[in-house]
Amino acid sequence: MSLVGLVPTVTLKPGMVITESVRVKPGVYSLPSENLEKPAITIKGKNITVDFSGATLKGSPKATNPAEYFGLGIAVQGENVVVKGATLRGYKVGLMARNVPGIRVTGNDMSYLWKQKLLSGLDREDTSDWMSYHRNEKDEWLRYGAAIYLRGCDGFEVDHNTAVGGQNALMLTECNKGKVWNNDFSFLSSAGVLMYLSSDNKIMHNKIDWCVRGYSHGVYNRGQDSTGILIYEQSHRNVFAYNSVTHGGDGFFLWAGQSTMDNGQGGCNDNLLYGNDFSHAPTNGIEATFSRNAFVNNKILECWHGVWGGYSYETTILGNVFGMNGEAIAIEHGQDNTISHNVFHRDTTAIKLWWNDRQDPNWGYPKNRDTRSRDYVIEGNRFSHIADTVFAIDDTQGVKILGNDIERYKRAWNLTGKNERIALDGNRFYGTDFRTWTGLPGLSFGENVLSTDGSRAGAPMTQVMLGSGNVVQGLDPDNADYIKRFDVPWNPWKATRADVAKFAPEPMKGGMDPFIKPGEMRGRRFILVDEWGPYDFKSPILWPRTDPEPNVKRFEVLGPEGTWRVKELRGVKELRRNGSFVDAVMEPGKATDVLIALEFVGKKDFVDRFGNTVKAGKQSVFQWSQFRMPIDWDIKWFSYTEAQEPRAHYDEFKKLISTGTPIKTLKTDKLDFDWGGELGPGLPRDKFATVAEGNFEAPAGEYDLEFTSDDGIRVWLDGKLILEDWTWHAPKVDRVRVKLGGKHHFRVEHFEIDGYAALKVKVTPRGR
Repeated sequence: MSLVGLVPTVTLKPGMVITESVRVKPGVYSLPSENLEKPAITIKGKNITVDFSGATLKGSPKATNPAEYFGLGIAVQGENVVVKGATLRGYKVGLMARNVPGIRVTGNDMSYLWKQKLLSGLDREDTSDWMSYHRNEKDEWLRYGAAIYLRGCDGFEVDHNTAVGGQNALMLTECNKGKVWNNDFSFLSSAGVLMYLSSDNKIMHNKIDWCVRGYSHGVYNRGQDSTGILIYEQSHRNVFAYNSVTHGGDGFFLWAGQSTMDNGQGGCNDNLLYGNDFSHAPTNGIEATFSRNAFVNNKILECWHGVWGGYSYETTILGNVFGMNGEAIAIEHGQDNTISHNVFHRDTTAIKLWWNDRQDPNWGYPKNRDTRSRDYVIEGNRFSHIADTVFAIDDTQGVKILGNDIERYKRAWNLTGKNERIALDGNRFYGTDFRTWTGLPGLSFGENVLSTDGSRAGAPMTQVMLGSGNVVQGLDPDNADYIKRFDVPWNPWKATRADVAKFAPEPMKGGMDPFIKPGEMRGRRFILVDEWGPYDFKSPILWPRTDPEPNVKRFEVLGPEGTWRVKELRGVKELRRNGSFVDAVMEPGKATDVLIALEFVGKKDFVDRFGNTVKAGKQSVFQWSQFRMPIDWDIKWFSYTEAQEPRAHYDEFKKLISTGTPIKTLKTDKLDFDWGGELGPGLPRDKFATVAEGNFEAPAGEYDLEFTSDDGIRVWLDGKLILEDWTWHAPKVDRVRVKLGGKHHFRVEHFEIDGYAALKVKVTPRGR
């Protein structure tokens, strides 16, 4: 008996509450939501299905960019609720469910939702773009937006969803025994899957590629704690298998949690990472700290660190393929770890183990646990073409190096500090540096094979070698064959060794193959991050490349196939085409407002950076702009005492900055400071104040003022207080919209208590 026709069809209305199984009438619905407490649609019930197939819900109708989206699309309450087929756009959070056991979210498209506008540029990083997910007891993560947010939803299932082009895809808190599979959570500016206090889940067969920020190829590679998968605070026994998690700030980021840091107990333990591709991370393919886990049969290429395992203990690293990493495995303060039957190929340093004599005095962890670097088994691995060092070991005790095959390397050892009980037995070394081994403290030999002429070369290798600093050497960055250089043998589905295969989870029935195919785009040079996050290559864009000569800026035209013509030029004397490149000859003098706007007509439909579909043959505009408002700043810095503390004793603080003697002064045309330490030699790193007076002249119009601060800040414009955040806080950005025209004056007061410090002012025309 067919049920078609028995389920009612409904038309959505703002604030509607759905309490039974229904089909939603297809169409586009404008359903704004004021905030996360007032969702556009609420589903409330038990054992019901709401089918949104063909329906699109749009929020924030007046917003012009993703940073201005607000509100919640769908709220779910009850038990065993199925939400399927919805398309959501323009919300800060797409779907939220609290305490809904058995919820299933399937076949939805929640792409291009809220995301921050990044302040880091191609030439330098802005520290206010860093993420912080260390706490979520009070739903702190929601400030970063999400496609799907589940809390207390045991037995959940999230499958066949798409969430691309936003900031975060799936957030799980206190969710256990659930499944996340066959989703596409890619090209996000922060993270794909995030877990907090969540255990016994399966995350399998997902595409979680290009979740990244904090990267400019060849300039900086900080990652800013973006990651494909994030797992925090006492999340145990989860299985992560057969996922493609490439080109993320980290591929996988695990942190035990603040409770472990405070008392030394627990961790994020007994999680299994099997058959995943964690390659091309600017920072770490896998970062896992203060915990016990297993990393088996994963592919980890071209990362700064393949595995960063600080304070890892009883961890198994088995049967993985490492290649072209700066340091393939780096573990500080690790204990009782096993590194066995892995392949290391063309890494700069293969394995680095060490202990620091100084640890953060605020951590409870080292006060409650033994944190020596000790007791490793490194067995049955193959090392080939290691660019620098195979084993870098410092202040470590009890390392058994057994039965490894080591060929073509610059040096086998870099032993520093006090090492004890480092034993070699059954290894085969094919190299030339053996004369330096005799007399090394703590090193003892069993029966090893040493070939001083390095005669064993192995199979021909086509990969390029990494030089120091994880920079690819000897490779034309425009070489079309670049992507083929990353083909390293690896099979996620069928392990050849029994000890590896015994870890293999059963693939899910209908689980997709998410991995990048041979010949498809891969490699860190394809990570292009601008103010809206990672570029997805779906829409046309002008991307700056190396300038060929003074006063000429070069751009590469990237994106879909089509034609373009010049629509508008500002500050540009001439635009020259050179194949896929464009050279802009700048106008003489000091141009402060530059615009290159091109009109594009595509041969096929494409989706732009904000999720809008542009039909084939239809004109659209893409552009590059640069605006700089020179401001004549007169800056003074002061050192303050406890009696002049700016929050508790503002009158005394005010007296200091008004009549006191500054410790440093500066005249400049921009206020743009990130301080990782002191202001300069002999000057304080903490407890200082900044007073900046700035004069400028602006063409008439509406402007966005951006103020980055750490810590407190007050800003006056022409004598009127326009911003006040007189608090201790991490780097953050405040925005104020104003109308300007003619001569204006800024006054900025700022104080720094401790830690990092930042103070920046940026003036941008509205809409630029």
